[in-house]
Amino acid sequence: MHRKSFVLSRYAWKILTVCTSLGGVLFSCIYARRDGYSHWGRRLLYFTAQSNIWIGITMLLLIIALSKKSKTNFLRKRLKTLYLLRYIFTVSITVTGLVFCGLLAPFADESYHVWSAASVMTHVLAPVFAVTDFFADKTPFPLTRRHIFATVLPPIAYFSLAGVLEAFSVDFGRGVPYPYFFLNFRSPAGIFGFSSALPFIMGTFYWIFLLGGMMLGISALYARLVKDKKTRK
Repeated sequence: MHRKSFVLSRYAWKILTVCTSLGGVLFSCIYARRDGYSHWGRRLLYFTAQSNIWIGITMLLLIIALSKKSKTNFLRKRLKTLYLLRYIFTVSITVTGLVFCGLLAPFADESYHVWSAASVMTHVLAPVFAVTDFFADKTPFPLTRRHIFATVLPPIAYFSLAGVLEAFSVDFGRGVPYPYFFLNFRSPAGIFGFSSALPFIMGTFYWIFLLGGMMLGISALYARLVKDKKTRK
C-alpha cells in the first residue's frame, strides 16, 4: 500500500505542476489582450512565464523518464540532470510565487487581473505543487553547495536579458520598458538610490541583491530540509 502511495505521489504532483505551469502560461497568453498587453508574446518576456515553462518542461521530461513504459533511454540516462534541474527550477518557481504575493499583487491595479485563473495557476498553484513534489519525490543524490549556487543561474540569465531589453527601451507589453517595478532602472530611485515614492523605495541594484540573497536562502533551506529528512530515515 505504501509503495502504491509513493508511486501515485511521485507522478501526481509532477502532473499537477505540468498542468498548472504550462496551462497557466498558455491561458495568460490567450488572455493577454484582456490583461492590457499589446501582444501575447510579450508575456513570455516575464520571469513568471519563463520560470513556469522551465519547471513545466522539466517535470514533463521527468514523468517520461520515470515511466516504466518509457523507451527513451536518452532521458533515463539523464535522470540525475533532470532532478538537478527540478531543484534549480523549483527554487525559481518558489521565488516567482513569493515575489508575486508579497511585492507585485499588493501594488497592482485591477487591469492586471492578478487573481485570474491563469495568474493563480502560475503564481500560486504551480509553486505549491512543484515544492510538494520536491519533498515527496526525494532527490536521488546529495545537494551540495555547488548545487545551491547553481539555483541563481536562471535569475542571473533573466536579469541580464531584461537589462539588455530595457537598455534598448523594449516594450514589455504594457507600454513600459521594464518587466517589474523593481527592475525599472529609470524609477525615482534609479539604480543605486532610494525614494519615498512607493513602490520604488530603493534602486534596482538593491532589489537584485535582495532577491538573489532570498533565492540562495531558499535553495539552502530546501537542501537542508531534504538532507535532514534523509538523516532521520
